[in-house]
Order: sequence, then C-alpha cells, then structure tokens
Amino acid sequence: MDSLQTAPVPRNHTPEGGVLIGDENARRRLVLFEDPQCPYCRQFEAASGDLLRREVARGDVAVEYRMRCFLGVESVRADNALALAAEFGRFDELRREIFAAQPPENSGGFTVADLTELGRRAGLTSSDYVTGLSEGRYEAWVVEIDQAFQKQDPRGTPAALLDGLEVNPGSLFDPDSLGSLLRA
Repeated sequence: MDSLQTAPVPRNHTPEGGVLIGDENARRRLVLFEDPQCPYCRQFEAASGDLLRREVARGDVAVEYRMRCFLGVESVRADNALALAAEFGRFDELRREIFAAQPPENSGGFTVADLTELGRRAGLTSSDYVTGLSEGRYEAWVVEIDQAFQKQDPRGTPAALLDGLEVNPGSLFDPDSLGSLLRA
C-alpha cells in the first residue's frame, strides 16, 4: 500500500482503507465488500441492511465497509463521495441513499450533481463535501485501494468476511441465516 501515499487519503478510514460502523471493540467484525453500482449489493442492502444496523446498535457487531469500484467511473465517483461522507460521519447515510438511487451499470449515473443531491438527503450540506465531489478529491485513492481490495475480494460483490473467515454469499441475502452467523 505504499503507493497510497501518492494520493490524498481520506480521514475516518481503517488502516486497511475501509469505513468502520460500530464499536471497534465489538464481539464480531464483519468486513463487507460492495460496489455502489452492483445491483446485488443493492439487493443485499434491501434484504439485510436493517439487520446489520440493529446488530451494530446493540454493540455486538462492527461492520467495516470496503468499497469497490470495478464497475466503472460511476463507481469511482460514488466511492469518492462515500470517502468524503466518512469524513463527516455520514458514510452509512450516504451509502443507503446511493443504493436507493442506484442507476443501471455504466449508464453515466452518479454524476457530481446526482451525488450532491444524494449527499444533501444524507445530511451532507458542507461546501467542502461539494468541492470534494467536484474536484474528485479521493478518486485516485479509490482506484488505488480497489487494487488491494481485489486481492481480498477476488470473486466480486457483495462479499463478506466474518472475523476473517469467508461468509457464504447466499447467507448475505437471508437475514435469518446472516443473523445466526453474527450471533454465533
């Protein structure tokens, strides 16, 4: 990861480049790989997002999101917005807005105007957020970190590791199964 020193690195990220939601000392750690344009990631959020938020709120699980950008420039722009949102403590709020408004892959979506509006809905009204979108502040970092994430997630998104062990992808879409894994 030495090459990451060449691109600006956003604040409020783990040393591995993810965004941690929940207590760092939670009993379980779920690492999730997602791409903002991935329709399966949107389905995962719809199926299991509320479960994860409940488990995080209880303090039993911390979720580290490692955002991918292999589906195109739209994903890079969205991941830049998410990196900015993490600096303002609004990562998960923007992540949910992005999935709710997800355009078809490679359709030219997630423009700066789109991400400005989605950010507004997520409570991101700072001029620094808008400037960071316009200038693509973390886009180079997003592309670089995706290379590291590719090695950790070679099969695609969504993918998950629970306490370092791979989670069966089918469990991600079944809140009962995923909940059982998280509480085990």
